Amino acid sequence: MTTIRSDIKDNIPNQVKKEGENIPNYGELNSGLLNGHLVEANPSFNQAASETVYQGKHNSIIVMGRDRPRGITSGYGGKGNSHSACIDIVAGLSGMLAREVDKNNLQVNTDKSPELDAARIYISQRTDIDDNFSLADGFVGNAKTKSAIAIKADGVRIIAREGIKLVTGTDTYTSYGVRVDAIGGIDLIAGNLSTDQQPIPKGYNLENSLNDILDLIADLSGIVLSFSKSYGELLLAVGTHTHVVTPPPPYGTAPFVSPAPSLSAVCLDQEFRFIPTLALDLLSFQKNTVATKMNYIYPWGEKYINSLFNTTN
Repeated sequence: MTTIRSDIKDNIPNQVKKEGENIPNYGELNSGLLNGHLVEANPSFNQAASETVYQGKHNSIIVMGRDRPRGITSGYGGKGNSHSACIDIVAGLSGMLAREVDKNNLQVNTDKSPELDAARIYISQRTDIDDNFSLADGFVGNAKTKSAIAIKADGVRIIAREGIKLVTGTDTYTSYGVRVDAIGGIDLIAGNLSTDQQPIPKGYNLENSLNDILDLIADLSGIVLSFSKSYGELLLAVGTHTHVVTPPPPYGTAPFVSPAPSLSAVCLDQEFRFIPTLALDLLSFQKNTVATKMNYIYPWGEKYINSLFNTTN
């Protein structure tokens, strides 16, 4: 487990450090205890002309302007596009690399950074959200020029005292008045890698498919059991059969041997009664197997086991 220092005073002006050395009880007065004042780097934000900025004393900031995930040239705001309103909430601008001054004690301005900012909620009317935050495409794809919201931090928790719904496809038109022609899915992508992205099984359909498959296996075992029973009767008849030797005919010297009555009876019974039944059972089993496969395994099946929209890796 990584240990993080609780009192970091790097990258603050030398003047502030010297003031602290000359003020009695400075450490106690600026310890930060009970949410009191604390000396730490509070970067100067590189504000664009169109932006309204609300900045706290301890590196928290709300920026209201146009789409701008990084510096002032980034996003659709940087391109000069209209209809690209943006609200950006950042706690910890530049994260652990936050600074007010450079190594020469000169003030520096800080831009937003999807990689470095500690915790961020980015709301934009028009943006390339996946590219801005370097997200894998998944099955949902790479959203371009769309309204979007991104929430990023070391740990993200969405908490509800009752239920949580992730819902897509609620409206007929997008925020730009474009008709929504397809339902967008939900991708669960761990590690930002979509190389092994697969559809999420639908529980009830999967349960039904497994039950049907087990029933088919049971049917097949019954057919095989019936076949083995009849085949055993045939073997018993063959193993115990006898021949009746008739006297030689007057016109020959070789004896004439007739078929064993018991073997003949069993063979004919199996041929005319059991074999047709077995063939019908096997044909029915094959049809049921194909029907089950069509119903559950193929996307057009009524009870396709995979979600057509939602995936995970």
